[in-house]
Amino acid sequence: MDLYIIRHAIAQQLDKKNDFTDEKRDLTSEGRERMREAVKGLRKLDVELDLILTSPLVRAVETAEIVANALGLSKKEIVQTDNLKPGASIDSLFSEIKKHAGVESLALVGHQPDLGEIISRVVQGNGNLSLVLKKGSVCLINVVETVPTLHGNLMWLLTPKQLRLLAKSLTGSR
Repeated sequence: MDLYIIRHAIAQQLDKKNDFTDEKRDLTSEGRERMREAVKGLRKLDVELDLILTSPLVRAVETAEIVANALGLSKKEIVQTDNLKPGASIDSLFSEIKKHAGVESLALVGHQPDLGEIISRVVQGNGNLSLVLKKGSVCLINVVETVPTLHGNLMWLLTPKQLRLLAKSLTGSR
C-alpha cells in the first residue's frame, strides 16, 4: 500500500482576538492557494488516491478537500477520523488503516508532531526518528507489512515549495 502523509496547509493563527477555537481554525487564502499549487506537483508524480483519512479539524478537512478535488476524488472518499486529531493514539489509527485492506493508495491528513511520529513508527518501528513536516508537506511511505503493525519504506518527503517547483519544472514554465 502507498501511504501518503500530508500536513494541513497554512491556517489562521490562534490568538486572543479570534472568536474561534483551535478546532475551527480554517486555512488562510494563501494556504489554500499554496496547497492547490503543491498538489499540481503530486499530479506530476502521478499520485492517485483511493481514500483520504483526515483529522476532523477544519484546517485538515479543507486541506483534504483541496487534495481530493485536484486528484479527482469525490467527497465520499474523504473520511474524517478522530484517530488523526492532535494527540490521538497511533495504535488506534493503525487499526483503522488495517480495516481498509483493499485500499492500495491511502492519504492521511493531519497535524504535527503526530504525523512525524506516525512516519517514524512506520519506517523505524518506534517514535525515535525526529521528522518535522512543514505545513502542506507530503511524504510517501510504501507499506510492506501490516501485521503485527504497519511497517514500510520512506520513498520521499517533499515540502510544498518542492512540489510547486516540481510542477513548474515539469511543465517547462517559470
